[in-house]
Amino acid sequence: MFTEIRRNIGIDITRMLFRKKKVQTMSFSHIFSNAKTALVIVPENPDHRSVVMPILTLLQNKFQGTKLTLVAHETFRNLASAFLKSTVFVIREEHLNFFFLPKKSEIRSLLSQKFDVVVDLNVTPVPAAAYLCRGINAPLKVGFTKDHADAFYNFQFNITSKKNAKSCYDQLFRTLSMF
Repeated sequence: MFTEIRRNIGIDITRMLFRKKKVQTMSFSHIFSNAKTALVIVPENPDHRSVVMPILTLLQNKFQGTKLTLVAHETFRNLASAFLKSTVFVIREEHLNFFFLPKKSEIRSLLSQKFDVVVDLNVTPVPAAAYLCRGINAPLKVGFTKDHADAFYNFQFNITSKKNAKSCYDQLFRTLSMF
């Protein structure tokens, strides 16, 4: 229970840190279709990792070469071998502070890069993912509808059932594969 309180405080801290940063309205289809680089945040939940692989493959095909950067929790170690053509940035527990936010010194290289799209594949709020979504200067930030999502994403997928991760990711896959 204490962990969940710390996570919620981490989300609130991120909202406060980036409160002055305005998110502009834009056309999803135009921005996503013309995007050259992407940062994808792999789900923290280990149960969701197997069902998210089709989306990761789709995004790797769209952003071929080293134009796709994946951010994954250290427990998802086998991701690097599956996506050799992409850059994989691993977040370890020691990279996070007490409120599960990434330490600036650990993610400085990510924050300095330019991305056209940031896609957060976490269905529930994750403080490190929220921090990256707001901290990275990308015109399009995509995520699922969840608490405080308006503060972090300018395009949200409204999922029908948070209990069934496969249907959430299938819905996202169908939408992204149109572009």
